[in-house]
Amino acid sequence: MIMWKNKYVIGGAAIIVLMIANFFIHVWSDWGLITVKVKDAPIGQVIKSIEWQGWVTIYSNIDPQTKISMYVDHVTLPEAMETLALNAEAQWRLGFFVAPTASGVKEEIRSFKEGADRTDGTQIYSFPTPTDMFVGENTPVVDPRLQSWPGLPATPPPAPAPPPADANASDPNAPDPEAPPSSVQGYLRAFAERADIWIMAPSAWDPPVTAAPPASSSISSAVKSFVGRAHGSVAYALILRGREQRAPGGGGGRPRGGGGGFNMDLSAMEDRVQNVIGTLPPAARADAMTQFNQELQFQKEAAAAPPDQRRQMWRKHMMDRRLNNDNSWRLSPEKRAERMARVVSNRMTAQGKQ
Repeated sequence: MIMWKNKYVIGGAAIIVLMIANFFIHVWSDWGLITVKVKDAPIGQVIKSIEWQGWVTIYSNIDPQTKISMYVDHVTLPEAMETLALNAEAQWRLGFFVAPTASGVKEEIRSFKEGADRTDGTQIYSFPTPTDMFVGENTPVVDPRLQSWPGLPATPPPAPAPPPADANASDPNAPDPEAPPSSVQGYLRAFAERADIWIMAPSAWDPPVTAAPPASSSISSAVKSFVGRAHGSVAYALILRGREQRAPGGGGGRPRGGGGGFNMDLSAMEDRVQNVIGTLPPAARADAMTQFNQELQFQKEAAAAPPDQRRQMWRKHMMDRRLNNDNSWRLSPEKRAERMARVVSNRMTAQGKQ
């Protein structure tokens, strides 16, 4: 009788262990995946849900009461952020708030979340990274937190001075080798040039820097370590940026001092793209680089074409790109209808029908 009781006890214990193991396997398999199914919900509520499920911090300059519809079911954090940004008509990046003190960082975050442009010398470093140049239909959404800091490009040694007889043959317009940055602001710009990130910092804080930040496996740790060595403070998070509002009274926007906007440095742009491609799964990187190189080749051909052909080449190219990189499936039905209405309106305008 005791033997039978022991068998029941052992069998019951085994069942309980299996149930507990199945529970933890289920939880572990869904760990970090995001599910959001809302219609006309405040975007602040959606952001809090994503923060809680993804174990991340998200700052946004969009009014938290703005209504949004979104439907994702057990997707990765980058996929959820991409869907959120598309439906909110916003952009999302990995953002860094840098200041000489922790209180200064908190003030920057508060100002950013309020959504108004600052006019007190705040500097923004952010350069466009044309991810649509290599994103295909099956390319996963990249996680910007996986980007690395490749280090500064090696400075080429100065060219030897020509002998006196050839002095007149030297090129007076030859560019001088680019010197490495010598202060905090220069390095913050370099970080943003070579990784697809967004940085806010007070432009007045620009102490000299003598040691270059070494190449790191993580852009986050590189920025954090560099700012720490400069005796500053930094906080980083995912940021969701809508269209920034103008300060009361109109007129001046956010001073940039050349820190943001379009970056004509093709070398730095290629560094950013390659950095982003490096975050893709290994199986997807080769195709992404092929598409990127094809895009660069097209741009060179378009630049060399006669002006009357160049516009038509670009028009066809952009239409083909939109067809191949259509993200409309991520949009809510309402946003899809709005996008279609805009497409029809643009076509009618181009045809002179309205």
